Amino acid sequence: MKPAYIFLAVAIPAMIASAWLMAPPGTILLSLSLGALLVALAAIDIATLRLPDALTFTVLLFGVIMVALTRPDLWVHHLLGAGIGYFALVGLELAYRRLRGRDGLGRGDAKLLGAIGMWVAWPGLAPVLLVASVTGLVAALMAGLIGKRGLSGETQMAFGPWIALGGWIIWLAGPRIALVPLG
Repeated sequence: MKPAYIFLAVAIPAMIASAWLMAPPGTILLSLSLGALLVALAAIDIATLRLPDALTFTVLLFGVIMVALTRPDLWVHHLLGAGIGYFALVGLELAYRRLRGRDGLGRGDAKLLGAIGMWVAWPGLAPVLLVASVTGLVAALMAGLIGKRGLSGETQMAFGPWIALGGWIIWLAGPRIALVPLG
Protein backbone atom coordinates (compact mmCIF):
# COMPACT_ATOMS: atom_id res chain seq x y z
CA MET A 1 0.00 0.00 0.00
CA LYS A 2 1.32 3.45 -0.93
CA PRO A 3 2.25 5.78 1.96
CA ALA A 4 -0.24 8.40 0.69
CA TYR A 5 -3.10 5.93 1.12
CA ILE A 6 -1.91 5.03 4.60
CA PHE A 7 -1.73 8.74 5.49
CA LEU A 8 -5.29 9.32 4.26
CA ALA A 9 -6.61 6.17 5.92
CA VAL A 10 -5.31 7.43 9.27
CA ALA A 11 -5.76 11.19 8.87
CA ILE A 12 -9.38 11.30 7.71
CA PRO A 13 -10.92 9.22 10.53
CA ALA A 14 -8.68 10.96 13.10
CA MET A 15 -9.79 14.35 11.81
CA ILE A 16 -13.48 13.43 11.90
CA ALA A 17 -13.27 11.91 15.39
CA SER A 18 -11.31 14.80 16.84
CA ALA A 19 -13.67 17.37 15.29
CA TRP A 20 -16.69 15.50 16.62
CA LEU A 21 -15.21 15.35 20.12
CA MET A 22 -13.50 18.73 20.39
CA ALA A 23 -14.84 21.30 17.91
CA PRO A 24 -15.67 24.58 19.65
CA PRO A 25 -19.41 25.06 20.21
CA GLY A 26 -21.33 25.91 17.05
CA THR A 27 -18.47 25.07 14.69
CA ILE A 28 -18.75 21.36 13.87
CA LEU A 29 -19.48 21.82 10.15
CA LEU A 30 -16.86 24.54 9.77
CA SER A 31 -14.38 22.44 11.76
CA LEU A 32 -14.99 19.41 9.53
CA SER A 33 -14.49 21.65 6.48
CA LEU A 34 -11.25 22.99 7.92
CA GLY A 35 -10.07 19.48 8.74
CA ALA A 36 -10.84 18.18 5.25
CA LEU A 37 -8.95 21.09 3.69
CA LEU A 38 -5.96 20.61 5.98
CA VAL A 39 -5.80 16.88 5.22
CA ALA A 40 -5.96 17.63 1.47
CA LEU A 41 -3.28 20.32 1.74
CA ALA A 42 -1.01 18.02 3.76
CA ALA A 43 -1.38 15.17 1.27
CA ILE A 44 -0.70 17.45 -1.70
CA ASP A 45 2.33 19.06 -0.04
CA ILE A 46 3.80 15.67 0.85
CA ALA A 47 3.43 14.53 -2.76
CA THR A 48 4.40 17.73 -4.59
CA LEU A 49 6.06 20.13 -2.13
CA ARG A 50 3.36 22.63 -3.12
CA LEU A 51 0.33 24.09 -1.33
CA PRO A 52 -2.37 25.08 -3.85
CA ASP A 53 -3.50 28.68 -3.40
CA ALA A 54 -7.15 27.76 -4.05
CA LEU A 55 -7.26 25.39 -1.08
CA THR A 56 -5.28 27.70 1.18
CA PHE A 57 -7.58 30.60 0.28
CA THR A 58 -10.58 28.39 1.10
CA VAL A 59 -9.12 27.78 4.58
CA LEU A 60 -8.92 31.56 4.98
CA LEU A 61 -12.45 32.09 3.62
CA PHE A 62 -13.94 29.50 5.98
CA GLY A 63 -12.03 31.17 8.82
CA VAL A 64 -13.66 34.49 7.92
CA ILE A 65 -17.07 32.77 7.93
CA MET A 66 -16.30 31.14 11.30
CA VAL A 67 -15.38 34.49 12.87
CA ALA A 68 -18.45 36.19 11.39
CA LEU A 69 -20.78 33.49 12.72
CA THR A 70 -19.24 32.67 16.09
CA ARG A 71 -16.89 35.48 17.18
CA PRO A 72 -17.90 38.72 15.48
CA ASP A 73 -16.62 40.80 18.40
CA LEU A 74 -13.11 39.33 18.00
CA TRP A 75 -12.37 40.33 14.39
CA VAL A 76 -9.24 42.25 15.34
CA HIS A 77 -7.64 39.23 17.04
CA HIS A 78 -8.37 36.96 14.08
CA LEU A 79 -7.32 39.47 11.42
CA LEU A 80 -4.08 40.04 13.33
CA GLY A 81 -3.61 36.25 13.40
CA ALA A 82 -3.94 36.09 9.62
CA GLY A 83 -1.61 39.01 8.99
CA ILE A 84 1.03 38.12 11.56
CA GLY A 85 1.02 34.46 10.51
CA TYR A 86 1.57 35.32 6.86
CA PHE A 87 4.14 38.07 7.32
CA ALA A 88 6.13 36.21 9.98
CA LEU A 89 6.86 33.33 7.61
CA VAL A 90 7.42 35.63 4.63
CA GLY A 91 10.01 37.46 6.75
CA LEU A 92 11.63 34.16 7.71
CA GLU A 93 11.60 33.04 4.06
CA LEU A 94 13.28 36.24 2.88
CA ALA A 95 15.83 36.28 5.72
CA TYR A 96 16.80 32.67 5.01
CA ARG A 97 17.18 33.38 1.29
CA ARG A 98 19.37 36.40 2.03
CA LEU A 99 21.57 34.53 4.52
CA ARG A 100 21.88 31.22 2.67
CA GLY A 101 21.44 32.32 -0.94
CA ARG A 102 18.68 29.78 -1.60
CA ASP A 103 15.09 29.09 -0.67
CA GLY A 104 14.38 27.32 2.58
CA LEU A 105 10.67 27.95 3.01
CA GLY A 106 7.92 28.20 0.44
CA ARG A 107 5.46 31.06 0.18
CA GLY A 108 2.64 28.51 0.42
CA ASP A 109 3.71 27.83 4.00
CA ALA A 110 3.27 31.53 4.82
CA LYS A 111 -0.14 31.58 3.15
CA LEU A 112 -1.21 28.50 5.10
CA LEU A 113 -0.06 29.93 8.43
CA GLY A 114 -1.88 33.16 7.62
CA ALA A 115 -5.07 31.25 6.81
CA ILE A 116 -4.77 29.23 10.02
CA GLY A 117 -4.11 32.49 11.89
CA MET A 118 -7.64 33.55 10.91
CA TRP A 119 -8.92 30.48 12.77
CA VAL A 120 -6.73 30.54 15.88
CA ALA A 121 -6.26 34.32 16.23
CA TRP A 122 -2.88 35.83 17.03
CA PRO A 123 -2.46 34.12 20.45
CA GLY A 124 -2.59 30.72 18.73
CA LEU A 125 0.21 31.35 16.23
CA ALA A 126 3.19 30.58 18.47
CA PRO A 127 1.67 27.27 19.65
CA VAL A 128 0.86 26.35 16.02
CA LEU A 129 4.48 26.95 15.04
CA LEU A 130 5.75 25.08 18.09
CA VAL A 131 3.68 21.99 17.22
CA ALA A 132 4.62 22.29 13.54
CA SER A 133 8.34 22.66 14.25
CA VAL A 134 8.56 19.84 16.79
CA THR A 135 6.50 17.35 14.75
CA GLY A 136 8.33 18.29 11.54
CA LEU A 137 11.70 17.83 13.22
CA VAL A 138 10.69 14.47 14.69
CA ALA A 139 9.43 13.32 11.27
CA ALA A 140 12.65 14.41 9.57
CA LEU A 141 14.79 12.66 12.18
CA MET A 142 12.72 9.47 11.90
CA ALA A 143 13.00 9.55 8.10
CA GLY A 144 16.76 9.96 8.45
CA LEU A 145 17.04 7.12 10.98
CA ILE A 146 15.07 4.61 8.95
CA GLY A 147 17.23 5.38 5.94
CA LYS A 148 14.56 6.57 3.53
CA ARG A 149 16.25 9.92 3.31
CA GLY A 150 19.56 11.30 4.35
CA LEU A 151 19.39 14.58 6.21
CA SER A 152 21.48 17.52 5.11
CA GLY A 153 21.17 21.24 4.62
CA GLU A 154 19.97 20.47 1.09
CA THR A 155 17.20 18.04 2.05
CA GLN A 156 13.77 19.24 0.96
CA MET A 157 10.87 18.53 3.26
CA ALA A 158 7.25 19.58 3.17
CA PHE A 159 6.48 21.87 6.11
CA GLY A 160 2.82 22.39 5.21
CA PRO A 161 1.63 19.11 6.75
CA TRP A 162 3.16 20.09 10.07
CA ILE A 163 1.67 23.60 9.94
CA ALA A 164 -1.68 21.96 9.16
CA LEU A 165 -1.31 19.58 12.10
CA GLY A 166 -0.33 22.40 14.45
CA GLY A 167 -3.25 24.49 13.23
CA TRP A 168 -5.69 21.64 13.71
CA ILE A 169 -4.47 20.85 17.22
CA ILE A 170 -4.53 24.47 18.34
CA TRP A 171 -7.92 25.10 16.70
CA LEU A 172 -9.40 22.23 18.69
CA ALA A 173 -7.41 22.57 21.92
CA GLY A 174 -6.73 26.31 22.01
CA PRO A 175 -10.06 27.30 23.57
CA ARG A 176 -9.68 24.60 26.22
CA ILE A 177 -6.26 25.91 27.25
CA ALA A 178 -7.22 29.59 26.95
CA LEU A 179 -5.03 30.35 23.92
CA VAL A 180 -7.84 31.62 21.74
CA PRO A 181 -10.30 34.16 23.13
CA LEU A 182 -13.89 33.03 22.83
CA GLY A 183 -15.54 36.32 23.70
